[in-house]
Amino acid sequence: MTALSNTLPNSPEKLNNLALSTTAAEGLDLVRAPSAPPPPAPPARDDIDESAWIHEKSLERGVECDRLAEDVAEAIEEFEYPEGGYGWIVVGCCMTFAALTMGWGVAWGVFQAHYAEYTFPEQASKLSIIGGLFALFQNTTSFVAGKIGDKFGFKRVLFVSVFVYWLALFLASWSTKLWQITLTQGVLTGIGVGICQPMFFSLPSQWFYRKRGLASGLAIAGAGFGGAIGTLIIRALLKAIGPHKTLLIYSFINLTLMTAATLLVRTQPKSPEARAKGKGPWFDKRVWRLVSFHFLALCLLLNTFGYSTVLFFLTQYIKQVRGVPSNDILGALPLSLLNFCAGVGRISIGYAADKIGAMNTFVFVCMASAAAILALWLPSTTYNVIVAFGVIYGLIAPTYYTLIPMAAAEVFGPDNLASNIGVVLLFTAPAGLGGGLVGGQILEKTGEWKWLIVYGALLHAAAGVCISITRLMIDKRIWVKV
Repeated sequence: MTALSNTLPNSPEKLNNLALSTTAAEGLDLVRAPSAPPPPAPPARDDIDESAWIHEKSLERGVECDRLAEDVAEAIEEFEYPEGGYGWIVVGCCMTFAALTMGWGVAWGVFQAHYAEYTFPEQASKLSIIGGLFALFQNTTSFVAGKIGDKFGFKRVLFVSVFVYWLALFLASWSTKLWQITLTQGVLTGIGVGICQPMFFSLPSQWFYRKRGLASGLAIAGAGFGGAIGTLIIRALLKAIGPHKTLLIYSFINLTLMTAATLLVRTQPKSPEARAKGKGPWFDKRVWRLVSFHFLALCLLLNTFGYSTVLFFLTQYIKQVRGVPSNDILGALPLSLLNFCAGVGRISIGYAADKIGAMNTFVFVCMASAAAILALWLPSTTYNVIVAFGVIYGLIAPTYYTLIPMAAAEVFGPDNLASNIGVVLLFTAPAGLGGGLVGGQILEKTGEWKWLIVYGALLHAAAGVCISITRLMIDKRIWVKV
């Protein structure tokens, strides 16, 4: 046997020639030896997770390659998603987290108005920075928290978030100086929210595949509903008992509900979205080399700046139009309707993503947001038109948050989804702090609202172009579900 093996050719080309000559002489069908070695298989070691190895190799080659698509499809086929059952309880828990944490960004506006009128009337201009700091720390903390959650488990991270968020609100209730409120209601609440955000963004994806858009939409819809309802409750409490007792009550309501949600949450550790368990470096340079990732990140950066422009300036613009009610609550109605409709829209857009694909839906959301601004806000001169704009824009624009988990899964693959959501959320952070500043400068320099409004529309449209490029990198065919 050894002597025979020594006489055989040792190159693929010589094997081809030998096979051709032998089969031709014997009148058999031609059989060709492989001209190139097969692709490498995962290392045969018990301590290496095959899914983590696939994810590592896919990042080296780029996610646009066909091999990654095949690996992802195979992993999804092997795992049987529940598509319901206890998964709906998990969605309800995620909805609770979104309502109590992301809803705080809306509720802060009520506190800001109260502080400006009663507590810090001479420092009212400085209060707006607190909401910006909240958004900044919320999304920058998510960048780190996602990796920690994948590596050490979601429940541990969620319990840390519950404590930090409660501590922030509890300390805020005893704060009497502006710097204390800035640290507690701005920085510390942002950190508390950012710790849990990648967890409740990604958890529905472990339980649902065919209904993933609907499940994610329901989960993130809590932010809109929580913001709208929380605003009404906090406004009433502030007038009745003041900020100290309001924050004290609010902190313990949050502590109770978020603790219950954390105890009820379950993960699917064998799902493709969870089984890699955060393996890989804390700062993976290969992710940042992906061209599709850069266009997705740019889309989120631009789209969030466009969305922030409307949130920061819509209420101020209302004073410029005719027929505005003198009642303060009715004056704030368009923005309140926008936030409430965001909850409804996120569910609807999530359902649409299940039908036509997350990336296709993302393109629609960005472009339709730009169209709504140009068609309704730009020519508006009456209060009724502004109300209509608040409803239509609210049903469309805020829904891009629902699509972030699915877009991340399309670009990076399902492994370490919480980590990757944390990465992309990082690019929504600058708008929280800079959106109002940039828009304010445009309004101040031009002296005309139309340029600020056009600026917001162009940001949405540019984001639509970026996400269109990302979508075409995933699949160049136009009329397919992506």
